[in-house]
Amino acid sequence: MQQETTHQKPKSKHRRRLLPNGRPVFVIVTAVIVLLLGWQVISAFAVTNETTPAVQVTVNDSIFADGWFFRDETTITGGTGDSIKHIVYSGERVQQNAALAVVYADEQALMLSRELDPLENRIALLDTALQSATDGADAAKIDQMIILQLQQMAAQAKSGTGSALSTASNTLRTLVLRREAGNADSAAITAERDALLLEQSSLNAQLAGHTTQLTAPTSGYFSEVVDGYEDILTLDVLEDLTTEQFHELTGSNPQKDDASLGKMIEGFSWYLVSEITTEQASRFYEGQSLRVNFTQASLETPVTVHAVLKERGADTALLVLEGTEFNSEMVSMRQQPVEIILATYTGLKVPKKAVRIQESTDSSGNTVQQTGVFILSGSFQKFKVINTLYEADDFYVVEQSATDVDMLVEQDQIIIRGKNLQNNMVVKK
Repeated sequence: MQQETTHQKPKSKHRRRLLPNGRPVFVIVTAVIVLLLGWQVISAFAVTNETTPAVQVTVNDSIFADGWFFRDETTITGGTGDSIKHIVYSGERVQQNAALAVVYADEQALMLSRELDPLENRIALLDTALQSATDGADAAKIDQMIILQLQQMAAQAKSGTGSALSTASNTLRTLVLRREAGNADSAAITAERDALLLEQSSLNAQLAGHTTQLTAPTSGYFSEVVDGYEDILTLDVLEDLTTEQFHELTGSNPQKDDASLGKMIEGFSWYLVSEITTEQASRFYEGQSLRVNFTQASLETPVTVHAVLKERGADTALLVLEGTEFNSEMVSMRQQPVEIILATYTGLKVPKKAVRIQESTDSSGNTVQQTGVFILSGSFQKFKVINTLYEADDFYVVEQSATDVDMLVEQDQIIIRGKNLQNNMVVKK
């Protein structure tokens, strides 16, 4: 039997490939492309503006560092323990030879002194009462003086002037007594005053030869705090001070004299030395006016640049600042973290990511570029020009105008993210 051979037609290499459901691949691809294009068209016309209000801020252009006080200081000795009674307080300005404290020979002498203080105050008040009872003091005028004295005491308490506050409180007591003197019995006041004078004389006689007065060796400011650096961080070393010497001096661990009464800060100026980078040092020059904020003490004071000490090839330099304002906190300071303020700027805060460059044509037909931001005003996008005052890491402080409608004003809604930003464009909601 003859065998028949059947020859099949070879399959074409270009035959259309079918999906399981039989639909061509290109149909699916086309559908995906159409969907993507449609999404892009919808997104282009969708309103997705993200805004933030323009708020007023005040920022410092400043450098942070550690400051060390260099001063000419003289320690005061001559008495210890409870046998001393201070006459002045830390931060007070005194003249040479002025009384600082009284030293008592023994505990008994100190106790007699403590008995004398209220006697002397009471005698002074009685003298005032007698005078007021005879001169017919005007009550309304005294009331006004009492109010002024209270205001003065509040200011002295804030500044920390201890002895001045003590004197002011005595004055206030005197004024109050004068206010009530009209109803006082002059004969009774005189009798009490004479008895107190006799007691005062007796106590003074017992104290004779048992007290010594400590006086200021020089004019300046008094401080009760002694830290051991008084003979180390002096003004003599400032002029030729190097960074290495600065490290040696401030890194020492001096022993303070526990037997000292306190110290006098000579003169009426102080010097603050800080180590900064050479790049930062290039921003300072001798005689420059600055401000220093002692961050831990919340104390700010004006200063001038006394010197900028640079060494060739060094990465750091020493900035020497000079100040003249003193108070009770400052005289006790030695090392403090400080903010050295070069300038302060007040304006509107603008995020950097909101800033745009807008091209326009001037009256001469030239194309100009303006820096500004788009804001959302009602249903409109508006472009507003900005003038930068200060640049921070992620925002600008810009000038604020109260009259120019083309410039940014407070509470404008700045568009920080949006699409199709155009001036005077209507935004559909």
